[in-house]
Amino acid sequence: MLALMLILIGLSGCGGIPVKQDYDSSTRIQMASTFQWLPAPQQTEPTAESLKKSDPFLATRIEKAIQNHLTQRGAQFVQSAPQAYISYHYTLSQTKALVPSNTLGFGMMSRNVGFGTAFPRDYVTEVVEEAKWVIDVHNAQGQLIWRGEAHTGVERPANPKDSDIITQRNVDAILSQYPPR
Repeated sequence: MLALMLILIGLSGCGGIPVKQDYDSSTRIQMASTFQWLPAPQQTEPTAESLKKSDPFLATRIEKAIQNHLTQRGAQFVQSAPQAYISYHYTLSQTKALVPSNTLGFGMMSRNVGFGTAFPRDYVTEVVEEAKWVIDVHNAQGQLIWRGEAHTGVERPANPKDSDIITQRNVDAILSQYPPR
């Protein structure tokens, strides 16, 4: 039980997720009180609609996390005449990295003085996966006014509940930047 609590506490903090945002600095952006999902024909690639087809569980989690975050801040999702529209993107990318596989070292150590060195003997290529989470806010006319983005390592949780927690953590980190201050 204690281990589960520590994991949940560790997962709940979003301060460790680097987020960048972009917007037109000449426009004053305020927190909208009503939202609606951006219609599919207005979405840009990779669209939320394509994510719904390729990974419907993740798309549902992202939408639920966005709704949770915004409703906790007093906003509502409405059927018509929203003040702002929301869209999102999620993509995976892979990069290759050369990392040392083992090292050969030598050194001495005493109570107050130490000396040591190590150098790699061999390198291996590792594939690193990165997830790109993007949330866009559009004005009532459907024009993009704010974008928040986070790049994280790909986590492969063991169960749906952990996936919900990870998704909410990433969405909260991004949307904590909206509106810009």
